[in-house]
Amino acid sequence: MAENFDYVVIGAGPGGYSSAIRAAQLGLKTAVVEKESAGGVCLNWGCIPTKALLSSAHLLHKLHSGKLGLKVTGTVEGNLPEIIERSRAVANRLQNGIKSLFKKYGVTLIEGSAAFTSSTQLRVTQGSEKRDVTFKHACIAVGARARALPQLPFSKRVWQYRDALVQKELPKTLVVIGGGAIGLEFADFYQCLGSKVTLIEMAPHILPNDDLKVASHLRKALEQRGMQIFEGAQILSSTETNTAVQFVLKGSDGKELKVEAEAALVAIGVQPNTENLGVETMGILDDRRFVAIDANLRTKAQSIYAIGDATPGKLLAHRAAHQGVYVAELIAGKKPHALGEIPGCIYTSPQVATIGMNEKQLSDSKRAFKTGEFPWIASGMALAAAEQSGFSRVFTDAATGEILGAQIVGENAAELIGQVSLAMGSELLADDFLNAIFPHPTFSETVFQSFAVLEGVAVDY
Repeated sequence: MAENFDYVVIGAGPGGYSSAIRAAQLGLKTAVVEKESAGGVCLNWGCIPTKALLSSAHLLHKLHSGKLGLKVTGTVEGNLPEIIERSRAVANRLQNGIKSLFKKYGVTLIEGSAAFTSSTQLRVTQGSEKRDVTFKHACIAVGARARALPQLPFSKRVWQYRDALVQKELPKTLVVIGGGAIGLEFADFYQCLGSKVTLIEMAPHILPNDDLKVASHLRKALEQRGMQIFEGAQILSSTETNTAVQFVLKGSDGKELKVEAEAALVAIGVQPNTENLGVETMGILDDRRFVAIDANLRTKAQSIYAIGDATPGKLLAHRAAHQGVYVAELIAGKKPHALGEIPGCIYTSPQVATIGMNEKQLSDSKRAFKTGEFPWIASGMALAAAEQSGFSRVFTDAATGEILGAQIVGENAAELIGQVSLAMGSELLADDFLNAIFPHPTFSETVFQSFAVLEGVAVDY
């Protein structure tokens, strides 16, 4: 006999668990189906464990940099197995926390793989056991997984991000394919720990979706630490041997070159986990097998919604979480606030954080806009912390002062971008920033100062 729920979520990642908990808070009888681990990729294999790794790596780098006048007696080195163990412990603790929240709010956790048998029913399979579940509304939150190079499948030496998170030995050399967030963060981590890293990006520059100024700033910082970066490079061939992974590249200058390393990390994007969901006949998948949704995150099947990395758009945990809450409130009869601009953050050293439109997009749109940029070399806090190479940059509508976007490169950029996100979501203008008093000295002042530069009233630059 089928179990009946008001709302069933498939996938317990940030989007799925946020949606399920919010629905339960609003009085809906809610279940979430998860085939692996509560928390999904972000908590178990992405956002959280990678930040634990990078925290260790960046502290090691700071101690070795000599910038802060510290003299360390003896050897300070990274212990990869212990760093990995710590990151796994952090992930496991948060995973258990999600399960506790399900119990707290009365969300039923159903373990297994779900497939639709109709637009109002699922069959959940775990081993030989099958369980039928009916629902009034359902949400697909199955996420995505790493995409492999067609000619080079994942193996002991050819890693995806999950492999990079559990290595026990530090490779002397590592090739990273892909200059987006995942590739850059792992390249930074392994470089800080002592691997000789070569990064290959097919697009004209790393961070292909960001302005060249942002990408060039990060590239310079990474190259200064010894990383080799090839941009605009095409992989002509790849070979895995018993001891190495070898690549033949065509560089941006048209010349061929060979690159070899003990291991290679492939970070060229993801593919959605939408197979075996039973949705092939529903007509809700696009040509890349992402779930097509409307402005209210609903699919063509009116009782079924979709959120997160299984849908087109920015593949970010905080996007998924906000989408999940939106769906829960919508089906509960609320009038949820439409999603605003979604910030993107890269946790390298220096960090990169952006939101809204960038300079190229604004220029291409022919919209009249103003730019305010504050270099961190003029910031007292940045100088005191030896982080003066960063910058904060903002864009506003030339006529109205509407905030259109921002770019921050430097220490804690991911924390700083939140104030711009709040301002844009609250429809504040550039003048509103200038009317606020920021504490001194802080990194947050650099955002204030960028608006002051934009309005021509800066007194510190």
